[in-house]
Amino acid sequence: MVTSLRRVIFHSPEKTEAIHSMASIHDPSTFKPITQFLDDVHQNAGLPTYNVYTDWLEFVVTALTRDDGPYLQLVDELVYRLHGDDQLARDILESYGTALGALSETMSETTVPGSSHPSELLGGIYEHYGANSDAFGQHFTPQNVAIAKAQMLFPSAEDIRDATRDDPLTISDPASGSGRLPFHAVQHLRQVSPDTPAVVVARDIDKACAHMTVINFALHAIPAYVVHGNSLTYETWHVWRTNHPTRILTDPSVDGVITELDPNDAPIITSPNPDQTESDIQDDVDEDPEGDLTIDDTETPETVTLDAFTQ
Repeated sequence: MVTSLRRVIFHSPEKTEAIHSMASIHDPSTFKPITQFLDDVHQNAGLPTYNVYTDWLEFVVTALTRDDGPYLQLVDELVYRLHGDDQLARDILESYGTALGALSETMSETTVPGSSHPSELLGGIYEHYGANSDAFGQHFTPQNVAIAKAQMLFPSAEDIRDATRDDPLTISDPASGSGRLPFHAVQHLRQVSPDTPAVVVARDIDKACAHMTVINFALHAIPAYVVHGNSLTYETWHVWRTNHPTRILTDPSVDGVITELDPNDAPIITSPNPDQTESDIQDDVDEDPEGDLTIDDTETPETVTLDAFTQ
């Protein structure tokens, strides 16, 4: 039974409705091709929408790594929560797989109104469900504001330094949310200077936010390291790297579009600074209470290259 459950998320049946670009990405109908399947889980299993959405995100990340061990553990936990109801678990996984297919299709067909940028959908779905659940309680930078910030970061090709694969631009976000700010920064960079190599390093203390970020980057082929951890202390619990699609076919060590790394092996800061005091941390909060996107942060440089993302 668990073997077939493992396949469902990759081989879901064709159930998605026709998808069209919407006038507003905040219109709930924009998300319906995806949320209809998550709503089915909510109704059929009686699970809160918060649990359904965060469970789906975790299943998607684990499925995109194609790592059987963690995936099967999630399946076992789901069956346990459903009091051993194998058929309901199968139905849920089928809905989760179909929702992932709908997400990928909707991403490719939906743009931000008034822009050529693809829409960042996961944060919108998060907020959509948050209207009915106090468990979410977060709101992300509006898409048009994120695009405006991206245009200020990269006004023209002449304003961008000469980056190389060994020394790419590093786009850092200490509180990524759904990854919307770096997502649009990369989209704009690809328009104004498509040959400029860049790597995103995104962190968030909320695991669901880290999941949304890495899914967004993986499905848009954005080279990135995504950290579930504390960006003030650098305490780190999980690190994921996105993989270039062709690398999956050429590198036997890579099995999915996402690879979870041992934090100790990641080429980014993943451990607290022993010399940092609570006063230092508070000073950082006072200077930048919300966190912000930075390019080539000189204070906390990350030693990343594009080697890991070789085509």
